[in-house]
Amino acid sequence: MIRKAKINRFSINPQITYQVSIRWYVCFIISLIIFVGCQTTKISRIPYKKVYSKYINNMAILYSAENPEMDVNIRTDDQFLSSLVAGPAIIPQLLMQLAYHSAKKDDIRTFNDMIFDLNIGEVLCEKLNTKFQLCSYFHVVPQESITKNKVVWKLLEKKVKDLKDYKKIGAELNVDTILEINVLSYGLKDPGIFSDPYATLKVDVKMTTAFEGKVLWRDIIEAKTAIGMDTIDFVDIVYGDVQYLKEEMEKVADIFSEKCIERLGFDTNYTYLLDEDYMKRMKNNVNIAEKLNELNVMRHEDLITNADYDETKINLIEKARKRKSVRANIENEQNVTEKQ
Repeated sequence: MIRKAKINRFSINPQITYQVSIRWYVCFIISLIIFVGCQTTKISRIPYKKVYSKYINNMAILYSAENPEMDVNIRTDDQFLSSLVAGPAIIPQLLMQLAYHSAKKDDIRTFNDMIFDLNIGEVLCEKLNTKFQLCSYFHVVPQESITKNKVVWKLLEKKVKDLKDYKKIGAELNVDTILEINVLSYGLKDPGIFSDPYATLKVDVKMTTAFEGKVLWRDIIEAKTAIGMDTIDFVDIVYGDVQYLKEEMEKVADIFSEKCIERLGFDTNYTYLLDEDYMKRMKNNVNIAEKLNELNVMRHEDLITNADYDETKINLIEKARKRKSVRANIENEQNVTEKQ
């Protein structure tokens, strides 16, 4: 009798085994979904040495011809509340997860349809182009000259380029250095009820010599900007005016370009002249970004010499700095007067 009791005590109930196996299977599926969504490509980072700048005379900034899809994840609060309602039961939790991923895909499709005419790679290149003109002493090829070149544009479709590709790009654009940007991810995220949504951007940046194929610098740069309002209010504004969404993407792209300049060790003092508030206050003055790009196009088309371009650029920057300092002094005097 004692031996029989022991056997019954340690015997396995088939129903319990079935429930445990179901739970393990569900956990495995959820873990697999999370793993697939979180895996990233390993990229070896190469630090930039300032001595390289001595050998850079002409540079082209390139982006992939394929426009990446914007990621949208703004349903964290909904997921949290749904999980509380579903309770600890595994099957309802799994159904909630599936519903959450389905709603997320709908958001991604909707927001990407709204900004179909925005190419994030093109925006990044334009901002980097202007900032390099402000900060560096080497010349940068105008972006419109790159997009018009059919040979170069065809090569931009290749994600992995070899030495022949770099040589061909260098010969076509007459440059010795190529800066490539590859957008790994960008979009909108909402951490939940304890924080506001924000725009995020993650980019793989690589600088290569055109005729040797040597990688001078490679890094992953991340940037984000807080939107500063509730998700519901933000979504309502976006659906009413899609331009607001594009402006948020422009802001995070601007922060990325600033970080890129800083990683290369250039003086970022000049880039702050492109501040939006400053440009709005200087409505009657010259728009530095537009003027620099016009001068760069003229230089690239041999309408002005490199020396004339450099001299005009320096005069333009110094003029803008004086105006900004004068404006700052006036604002300081007004603040002191108001306090008195």
